[in-house]
Parts: sequence; structure tokens; C-alpha cells
Amino acid sequence: MAGSTMTIDQLVRQHGARVYRMVASLLGPGASDADVQDIAQDVFLGAHRALPRFRGDSKVETWLYGIASRTVLMHLRSWRRRRRLKQAVEAEPIVERSADLERTVAERAELVRVWRCLLQIPAKKRVVYVLYEVEGLTGKEIADALEINEATVRTRLYHARKELMALYAKNGGER
Repeated sequence: MAGSTMTIDQLVRQHGARVYRMVASLLGPGASDADVQDIAQDVFLGAHRALPRFRGDSKVETWLYGIASRTVLMHLRSWRRRRRLKQAVEAEPIVERSADLERTVAERAELVRVWRCLLQIPAKKRVVYVLYEVEGLTGKEIADALEINEATVRTRLYHARKELMALYAKNGGER
């Protein structure tokens, strides 16, 4: 579907939930719903501005992932926002209602520990890691979305994994 036949309303209806989920994944569990909604809206504003230039050379999803990744990176560059996200992750309550409360608490604590480590990784590496590991994009799709070389994707992914494992081990996790 080329840019001339697509409307922003169609994009939002067809891809809104996916973009929201991706933004939430890139920001981590410390992001408020309002932050995720604001950034997702910024993604679609960017898509609206870029829509006339979309030629259909890539899948619409890949194109949107690129816009979303760049938008999230722009927001993460703000030191105050990043610090606020870290504080929110650390303050995140770990108690949920469950039949097995002990397991739920342990799983939640583990998730918070992983995200604390992930938020310490530079944003460019973290975006590649999340797109690959959480969103399930291929290296080529990530390269297209971020407009970088596929070898750069592999390098960033390698270093993100390495740094995450080191940080996780340092913070009391098992290797």
C-alpha cells in the first residue's frame, strides 16, 4: 500500500495497538500509560507528516517501527525522562494478586531487575535488543526500520546482550 492510497486513519486503526505495544516495550515497565500514549501519538504525527513520502519500498509495519524507534530514542535522550523512568521501575510495586503469591512476587522482582539492567544499556543498543527479542523483528527489518546497516544491527544486538548479561550478573541475577 503506497503512501498515496493510505490515510492516517487507516494507519491508526490497523497498527495503533502494535505501535502502542512497541513504544511500551521500548520504554519499559516504568513508563506511565500517559507517556506511552503521548509517544505513540507522536509516532502517528510523524507518520502523518511522512506519509506522502512513503513509497511502499518496505512493509508498513517496518516503516512505522522506524518512526516509532526514532521517536522513542528522541524522548529517551532527555536525561530527566530517563531518570524518571528508572525511578518508576525501582518504585514499581511487586505485589500482585495471584493464586501463587510467592511465585508472582519473585517473577515481578525478576522483571524489575532485568529492566533496571536494560535501562542502563545505551538507548541505540536497547532499541535493537527490544525490537529483536521482544517485538520479534528480523535483523533486516530492524535495519530497514532504523535506516542502518544490517551488520550494525547485529553488532548492537551482540553488545546489548553482552552488556545485559554482565549487568544482570553484577546485580545478583544468575548467568
